[in-house]
Amino acid sequence: MKKKPILSLYPWLNNYYDKIINQFQNKKNYTAYIFCSLNGLGIKFLIYELTKWIFCINKQKIYSCSICNNCILVHKNIHPDLYIIKNNIKQVPIGVDYIRNLINKIYQTSYKDVGKIVWFPNFKQLNIFSSNALLKILEEPPKNTYFFLQCNYKEELLPTIYSRCQFWNIFPPNEKISISWLKKNLQNNQIFKTKSIKSALRICNYSPINTFYLLKNNIWKNRNIFYNVLLSAFKTDIMCLLSILDNKHILFYIDWIYLILLDVIKLHLKIDLKFFYNVDQISIIYKIFDLIFIDKIKLMIKKILFYKKILIKINTINYKLVIINLLLSLEDIYKF
Repeated sequence: MKKKPILSLYPWLNNYYDKIINQFQNKKNYTAYIFCSLNGLGIKFLIYELTKWIFCINKQKIYSCSICNNCILVHKNIHPDLYIIKNNIKQVPIGVDYIRNLINKIYQTSYKDVGKIVWFPNFKQLNIFSSNALLKILEEPPKNTYFFLQCNYKEELLPTIYSRCQFWNIFPPNEKISISWLKKNLQNNQIFKTKSIKSALRICNYSPINTFYLLKNNIWKNRNIFYNVLLSAFKTDIMCLLSILDNKHILFYIDWIYLILLDVIKLHLKIDLKFFYNVDQISIIYKIFDLIFIDKIKLMIKKILFYKKILIKINTINYKLVIINLLLSLEDIYKF
């Protein structure tokens, strides 16, 4: 009987899994791997499956058995030889003392005698000092010790770290594969039109997993209403957006305004509609196109990005005041 793909939930990752396991089988593997990707591609599941295979005592070809004690401990996330290094407080970096303590542990005897795996789910949490502390062990690790480093961008890594690892740039699957996957996984929920799924996928930077959760969220159901209110606000009083923007979804809404304005610019430039983000909102795009000139839209986009940066960077800021300033500055641009 033919076995299922290892990552049946996220099939776009199977090719990466197969290639890395093939390295191990042919004894051409590296001791340190960098996985660079956008969020929402399921990389943690790829790393868990690689870890299971490395630790499994009954592996068959590319498959881990999933029933030995090691596989069960990895599945439960309690394997004593798997070190997952992260700081749950996002703004606090992982310090050099923590890394030195980790290195001491790594040199101790393996608990299950199958080697050790050190996994950094968010490598940018390390500062320059803790990154440098890790360099020596990356260069000369203990026997059967492997490192998995995750990042969103190559620039988050020191060149010296990068040079000691095998780099895997993991891209989103193509649009057709993602739409097919989304339709399959959304079939037990409400039915979505292809244009709606395509728009959500593009808004989510082609991340199928993030798109799945966005489509299931109530905020997506209200998106048509939001864009109609936005159009009305441009025609009459932009401050009517204040009550909508002043809530926990503010960054979603700001992104949506930004992306639909980008689509309006594309329309001004006569770019084919198939390249738009909001392919399900073409009528709204045309109506905004008739209201606002391209030069003003460019200025509005600059303001949106400026205020979005403020909202993200400053935790203690008065959100409502920032939104008011944003709306007034947008009004100043398109009305005068």
